[in-house]
Amino acid sequence: MIAHYSSNDLKALSSALERTGKKAQKIVSKAAGKGTTIVRRHIRPKIPIGETGELRKGIIRKAERSRKKGKKVYDLMFDPKKNDIFQKPVKNPGEAGSKNTKNGHAYYPKSVDAGFITRDKGWVPGYHFMANGAEEGYLGARKTVIDTAMNEIEKELAK
Repeated sequence: MIAHYSSNDLKALSSALERTGKKAQKIVSKAAGKGTTIVRRHIRPKIPIGETGELRKGIIRKAERSRKKGKKVYDLMFDPKKNDIFQKPVKNPGEAGSKNTKNGHAYYPKSVDAGFITRDKGWVPGYHFMANGAEEGYLGARKTVIDTAMNEIEKELAK
């Protein structure tokens, strides 16, 4: 196992991944998924519960589609299936200065995270749970991704 992750260790990880051949995508996907789970565990407790608790339940991971082999990226986002809950109607769109309410709806998770302008041009600050949770979980996620990838590579090369 790699104890300290220097650039040489990461190069060794990359070359070991190349030796696994077609199994590299499976290894990378598993490692990236576990890393995303670590970040999500740091974000969820920071989300305010609210009246229904749906905001905390509604954060999902979605895989990015890429043509490049050996690459996997997951995005943490709010479940589009819950848009009927997350999109709130705005009574007078544009009154508070917002230009992004074309359909007369505000996206509730974004308002809670980033903050919003009130009618009297005041500002309600956001919780910034996505950015803060991602920063907190970054090092743990990085370690998990590398450890998982190395373990899976060792298993594959031992076959």
